[in-house]
Amino acid sequence: MNQFDNFFQEALSKREEEGFRRKLTPIDVASSVQIQVQGQKYLNFSSNDYLGLSFHPELLQKSQECVAKYGTGSAASRLITGHTSCHQAIETQLAQFLGTEAALVFASGWQANVAVIACLIENLPKPVYVITDKLNHASLHYGCKAGQGKQIRFRHNDMNHLQQRLDSLKDLDGSKLIITETIFSMDGDQADLKSLRRLADEHYAFLFLDDAHATGVLGAQGQGLAPTYADLTMGTFSKAWGSFGAYIAGSKALCDWLVNFCSGFIHTTSLPPAVNGSIAASLELMPLLDKERAYLKQRWQYVKQQLSLWGINTGDTVSQIIPLIVGSAENALEITKLLKQEKLWVMPIRPPTVPAHSSRLRLTLSAAHQSKDIEYLLDKINILIKQKPSLWKSR
Repeated sequence: MNQFDNFFQEALSKREEEGFRRKLTPIDVASSVQIQVQGQKYLNFSSNDYLGLSFHPELLQKSQECVAKYGTGSAASRLITGHTSCHQAIETQLAQFLGTEAALVFASGWQANVAVIACLIENLPKPVYVITDKLNHASLHYGCKAGQGKQIRFRHNDMNHLQQRLDSLKDLDGSKLIITETIFSMDGDQADLKSLRRLADEHYAFLFLDDAHATGVLGAQGQGLAPTYADLTMGTFSKAWGSFGAYIAGSKALCDWLVNFCSGFIHTTSLPPAVNGSIAASLELMPLLDKERAYLKQRWQYVKQQLSLWGINTGDTVSQIIPLIVGSAENALEITKLLKQEKLWVMPIRPPTVPAHSSRLRLTLSAAHQSKDIEYLLDKINILIKQKPSLWKSR
């Protein structure tokens, strides 16, 4: 015990009373869509492994080959001895795949967002006006905090409100930085990318797009949605790519500038050989997975249609992320508990991750889910709706 433990415990007790306390659960992953928890197997509908690549034999083989050849760790940051021919090859091929001048690999999506946004805010010509979507991912908000930038938030996906925000700044000197996601991680809906690009051009603003949940799934050959529109694209390898890490893509000048000015890149140990191997294998596979992407799209459209017919609020999702918005945290927790009894793993998302009174089950689909898996899920949800209709009514 130390003098602060009472403070920690009181905060935890309060969160417990509010129904928002989180606890870690040991999970053994058996496949892209199956997990085992305390000896019980579950069909997993809460993973971001959207194309089922985390167990793909080519990723496994390449990862193992790199460990055998280069060891388990990179042992240094990129500017010391951590920049290998593997990193160089991945970044060169990735830029070609995305259609950008350059790309730069980071340790994770969170790290890339926080480090790069802070770097931009700290170094762009002052003052820097940071205009952000209200429902941006937490890492984007923390990047603004890290750079000590005051956010000017616009209503979620409201381009008229964004224009009003930008118009209020049009006669002011300094830099304008627009930050948003392409596919939003909690709602599965899509930003109006054409309008974002138009507004950025009209107001001489820099457009930062977080493409984490679109890359691999959407766009030509899985390139994502951002590269066509963004000044800077952030994407991740930890979701549809089946690996780990993240990337920044854009102009060569931008990426070279980050190598020199971005503290989060300069002072971070580079990705280890095993991860580089799996990324390299996934990069080779990505253009060849149109069939898997088409299947995934057909499945998420079908699931959304069925849920809507049953009166479930799925928001404005247009992706493999389907929120089942039930309102209260208690309802979300109870539904998760009942689905677990049917060997289904669909986790609840509660405030502060999502706004108050919008607790939900965040259902994520994968190309690795078979039709029978989808039908089993829908059957059990339909039964629960009939048995306990009050649990599914959002405010």
